[in-house]
Amino acid sequence: MTRRYFTFAGLAAGAAFGQGRRAGRKILVILIDGFGMDYLEASDMPNLKRMGQEGGLKSGRCVIPSVTNVNNASLVTGTFPSEHGITTNYQYDRRTKISSEMESAEFVLRPTILEKAKKLSLRTALVSSKDKVRTLCSRGADIAVSAEKPEREWIQRIGPKEEMYSAEVNYWTFRAARQILKNDSVDLMYLSTTDYMMHTYGPQDSPSLEHLHRLDKMLADIVDDHPRIEIYLTADHGMNAKREGVNPALILQAKSISSVAIPIIRDAHTVHHNNLGGSCYVYLDRISDRAKAIDVLKQTEGVEEVYDSKQAAAEFHLHPGRIGDLFVLAKKDCVFGELENARESVKVRSHGSLHESRIPLLIYGAKAEMNRYSYNLDLTRNLVLNS
Repeated sequence: MTRRYFTFAGLAAGAAFGQGRRAGRKILVILIDGFGMDYLEASDMPNLKRMGQEGGLKSGRCVIPSVTNVNNASLVTGTFPSEHGITTNYQYDRRTKISSEMESAEFVLRPTILEKAKKLSLRTALVSSKDKVRTLCSRGADIAVSAEKPEREWIQRIGPKEEMYSAEVNYWTFRAARQILKNDSVDLMYLSTTDYMMHTYGPQDSPSLEHLHRLDKMLADIVDDHPRIEIYLTADHGMNAKREGVNPALILQAKSISSVAIPIIRDAHTVHHNNLGGSCYVYLDRISDRAKAIDVLKQTEGVEEVYDSKQAAAEFHLHPGRIGDLFVLAKKDCVFGELENARESVKVRSHGSLHESRIPLLIYGAKAEMNRYSYNLDLTRNLVLNS
């Protein structure tokens, strides 16, 4: 791999950001999907690591459950799920007994940073590898594009559509972001990738190393284009290898408890994770079974923690009207899903539990008081657009 450092031209002037608004200010918020701290630590990413040295870089936490929709919504609004309302990738309506993806902006209960910027007459953009991030998070964007479903205009500008289950789809996304920042007079951009490579490869695997090294170079190109740019970079979750699968509904059924168990990770990208993730919501047919169900699940091998809805909402800042009767978290090597059997051996890299919550928090080109930052959403919660 060829190492590539950007020039850092204008860094001294950029350090003044946060002390007063500058003409031509550019802000780039980046969520690298699945980019746990172990990936950063293992990878040859000289530019990103140098950015952290010049600005600020620390290990932080994602929002639980550690899945894409929850954390993209948290970052794009600068709020917890208790406020923005996105608590899962996939929701269950107890009244209608219908399950569906939680991927529409109508579910988001708080304004996005893009909407806030629009009110200040700033030009905005959202660029994402996953189309569901576009449909969920792009409210307020003057430009919204996804690599998964690019319109003809973007194919003509950026290049042919790439395979969703590849590293190339993220390269397409970064190329699009660079072109838009250069040519479309954008003041604020939200950029989000996809985590297929992390679902497929561990931090030390060569394809992962190449993928992140190349993203590092592409990030350097953006900084070289805009030496005074502000960058706020984080992730939505990490990733771990899973060896055991559990179907909580079947576990409870064996004890005469009727329920629906929704794997929070579930979405259209089944190649990533086979709808197997480290957390689930359980909806009980009879709420009178709650105490017994908690006891059964706590005694189930692979289950780490079980919360009732009130406890879960308080502990993890979740919207109480959009979660199940129970919130169940798995141990590091276990996943939940709608398996044929109560317990099965599996082989998948996935997320959703507490064990995928360690992620980077990076600020570059702006004043970085890193003691103010603990969660990924703090990057945007503390971002002042009109200073």
